[in-house]
Amino acid sequence: MKISMVLTLAALMAFAMPGSATTVAVEAKVVRTLVADQERFGGCMAKLDKPLASLGLDCPGAWVSFSCTGTFTPKDTAYRMFDSAQMAFALEKPVMVQVDDTRKHNGNCYAQRIDVLR
Repeated sequence: MKISMVLTLAALMAFAMPGSATTVAVEAKVVRTLVADQERFGGCMAKLDKPLASLGLDCPGAWVSFSCTGTFTPKDTAYRMFDSAQMAFALEKPVMVQVDDTRKHNGNCYAQRIDVLR
Protein backbone atom coordinates (compact mmCIF):
# COMPACT_ATOMS: atom_id res chain seq x y z
CA MET A 1 0.00 0.00 0.00
CA LYS A 2 2.78 2.44 0.88
CA ILE A 3 4.62 1.76 -2.38
CA SER A 4 1.52 2.49 -4.45
CA MET A 5 0.99 5.75 -2.55
CA VAL A 6 4.60 6.82 -3.17
CA LEU A 7 4.30 5.96 -6.87
CA THR A 8 1.03 7.88 -7.13
CA LEU A 9 2.56 10.95 -5.48
CA ALA A 10 5.62 10.75 -7.73
CA ALA A 11 3.41 10.55 -10.82
CA LEU A 12 1.34 13.54 -9.68
CA MET A 13 4.48 15.59 -9.06
CA ALA A 14 5.84 14.72 -12.51
CA PHE A 15 2.63 15.88 -14.21
CA ALA A 16 2.53 19.07 -12.13
CA MET A 17 5.96 20.23 -13.36
CA PRO A 18 5.88 22.89 -16.08
CA GLY A 19 6.75 21.78 -19.59
CA SER A 20 8.75 24.85 -20.54
CA ALA A 21 10.54 27.67 -18.85
CA THR A 22 9.27 31.19 -19.25
CA THR A 23 12.21 33.33 -18.16
CA VAL A 24 15.67 32.30 -17.02
CA ALA A 25 18.62 34.38 -15.86
CA VAL A 26 21.63 33.35 -17.94
CA GLU A 27 25.20 34.21 -16.99
CA ALA A 28 27.33 34.19 -20.13
CA LYS A 29 29.73 36.09 -22.34
CA VAL A 30 28.68 37.92 -25.50
CA VAL A 31 30.57 36.39 -28.42
CA ARG A 32 28.93 38.25 -31.31
CA THR A 33 26.52 41.11 -32.01
CA LEU A 34 24.20 41.67 -34.95
CA VAL A 35 22.27 44.64 -36.34
CA ALA A 36 19.65 43.75 -38.96
CA ASP A 37 16.92 45.52 -40.87
CA GLN A 38 13.74 46.14 -38.93
CA GLU A 39 11.99 43.11 -40.43
CA ARG A 40 14.39 40.50 -39.06
CA PHE A 41 15.48 39.41 -35.60
CA GLY A 42 13.92 42.43 -33.89
CA GLY A 43 16.62 44.67 -35.37
CA CYS A 44 19.47 43.78 -32.99
CA MET A 45 20.78 40.66 -31.30
CA ALA A 46 23.64 39.24 -29.26
CA LYS A 47 25.03 35.72 -29.34
CA LEU A 48 25.90 34.23 -25.96
CA ASP A 49 28.52 31.57 -25.31
CA LYS A 50 25.88 29.09 -24.09
CA PRO A 51 23.14 27.26 -26.00
CA LEU A 52 19.91 28.44 -24.39
CA ALA A 53 18.07 25.14 -24.83
CA SER A 54 20.59 23.50 -22.49
CA LEU A 55 19.27 25.81 -19.75
CA GLY A 56 15.68 24.65 -20.18
CA LEU A 57 14.59 27.45 -22.51
CA ASP A 58 12.60 26.93 -25.71
CA CYS A 59 15.18 28.84 -27.78
CA PRO A 60 16.85 27.47 -30.93
CA GLY A 61 20.44 28.57 -30.33
CA ALA A 62 22.53 31.06 -28.38
CA TRP A 63 21.17 34.28 -29.92
CA VAL A 64 18.90 36.68 -28.02
CA SER A 65 17.01 39.64 -29.44
CA PHE A 66 16.69 42.97 -27.62
CA SER A 67 13.68 43.93 -29.77
CA CYS A 68 15.16 47.14 -31.18
CA THR A 69 12.04 47.32 -33.38
CA GLY A 70 10.07 48.25 -30.27
CA THR A 71 7.84 45.17 -30.41
CA PHE A 72 8.43 44.02 -26.82
CA THR A 73 9.96 47.12 -25.20
CA PRO A 74 10.40 50.79 -26.13
CA LYS A 75 13.07 51.24 -28.80
CA ASP A 76 15.26 53.47 -26.61
CA THR A 77 15.32 50.82 -23.87
CA ALA A 78 16.12 48.09 -26.40
CA TYR A 79 19.02 50.08 -27.84
CA ARG A 80 20.41 50.73 -24.34
CA MET A 81 20.34 47.00 -23.65
CA PHE A 82 22.04 46.36 -27.00
CA ASP A 83 24.64 49.03 -26.14
CA SER A 84 25.35 47.14 -22.90
CA ALA A 85 25.80 43.91 -24.87
CA GLN A 86 28.23 45.64 -27.24
CA MET A 87 30.17 47.09 -24.31
CA ALA A 88 30.40 43.67 -22.64
CA PHE A 89 31.55 42.17 -25.95
CA ALA A 90 34.23 44.83 -26.49
CA LEU A 91 35.50 44.62 -22.90
CA GLU A 92 35.15 40.82 -22.70
CA LYS A 93 32.99 41.12 -19.57
CA PRO A 94 30.37 38.55 -18.54
CA VAL A 95 26.68 39.45 -18.57
CA MET A 96 23.55 38.29 -16.79
CA VAL A 97 20.69 38.18 -19.30
CA GLN A 98 17.05 37.57 -18.39
CA VAL A 99 15.77 35.52 -21.35
CA ASP A 100 12.05 35.12 -22.08
CA ASP A 101 11.21 32.16 -24.30
CA THR A 102 7.56 33.14 -24.74
CA ARG A 103 8.42 36.24 -26.81
CA LYS A 104 10.49 35.73 -29.96
CA HIS A 105 11.72 37.42 -33.12
CA ASN A 106 12.15 34.98 -36.02
CA GLY A 107 12.29 32.15 -33.47
CA ASN A 108 15.00 33.77 -31.34
CA CYS A 109 14.15 34.49 -27.71
CA TYR A 110 13.80 37.98 -26.28
CA ALA A 111 16.24 39.33 -23.66
CA GLN A 112 14.21 41.50 -21.30
CA ARG A 113 17.17 42.56 -19.18
CA ILE A 114 20.97 42.60 -19.35
CA ASP A 115 23.45 43.32 -16.56
CA VAL A 116 27.15 43.73 -17.31
CA LEU A 117 29.21 41.99 -14.62
CA ARG A 118 32.80 42.36 -13.46
